[in-house]
Amino acid sequence: MAWDMVWNIQIGEVVVRRELHQRVGGGSGQGGITRPAKRADVLLFSSPAGARYGYDFDGWKPDGAFHYTGEGQVGDQTFVRGNAAVRDHLDRGLRLRFFDQVKRSVVRYLGEFRVDPELPWYAEEARDRLGDLRKVIVFRLLPVDAKAPKLGKASSGKPTVRDVPMEAHVAETFQMEPKREPTTAERREADLVDRYVAALVAEGGAIRKEIKLPDLGRALYTDLFDKGRAELVEAKSSAARHHVRLALGQLLDYARYVDHKSRAVLLPSYPGSDLVELLHSVNVACIYEQEGGAFVRLDP
Repeated sequence: MAWDMVWNIQIGEVVVRRELHQRVGGGSGQGGITRPAKRADVLLFSSPAGARYGYDFDGWKPDGAFHYTGEGQVGDQTFVRGNAAVRDHLDRGLRLRFFDQVKRSVVRYLGEFRVDPELPWYAEEARDRLGDLRKVIVFRLLPVDAKAPKLGKASSGKPTVRDVPMEAHVAETFQMEPKREPTTAERREADLVDRYVAALVAEGGAIRKEIKLPDLGRALYTDLFDKGRAELVEAKSSAARHHVRLALGQLLDYARYVDHKSRAVLLPSYPGSDLVELLHSVNVACIYEQEGGAFVRLDP
């Protein structure tokens, strides 16, 4: 039967992707996840170019797993098509065959993997092809016959938090995408933070907080921390409901790790009484900029 076709590609073998699909009997020549129609193999591809679309979590991590970003270039990633095949491959009797890119249209076979049954995936936040923030799926893949590199052991300790200068305000967004230009929304947000920080100089100034979690392959950064108030602040480039809700979620997330006395959301304009009430309902202040550059603070 076709399901019993022998896999004859050796670990470390380099092959032109077009020829690969001819050898295995099909599958799409584009995209990160594809399955030849008559095989029980799911082919996974990782490329540095994927960082342009938010695929910036790929790589071996100290937990011994290869972290692999799911498919879907626009909007939240969901468990359909390739993502569902990867998540459910053990139940469906499928084998995950992993390839990394050597150069354009040329890939190297790394070996067979399986999802970690204890923690098969986690959700992350990244920009999509249009520059909008969205949820991505990051799989934790364990090697079956692949050779994992020797890395330091994963930390089993608590999250660590340290102060970083405000100049690091682009670090979180661009640490994995150094060549990407900031979007208009990102520039507006950074400018808003800079203007607000300038107003805080006489009151103690501001820093950022870097948060490192044991199981996360990158650091998280707060927008700013008001040293005078010991206040954790999350900024957004728009006062629209979606942005306020997103800021609130990020603020509550960071607040679990950063010692603080108060919390606030920083906006470029007044968001309306309903959204102010939403922030106040969870003891979060609303700070917004008026025409002329003055900032108004509405405490809960």
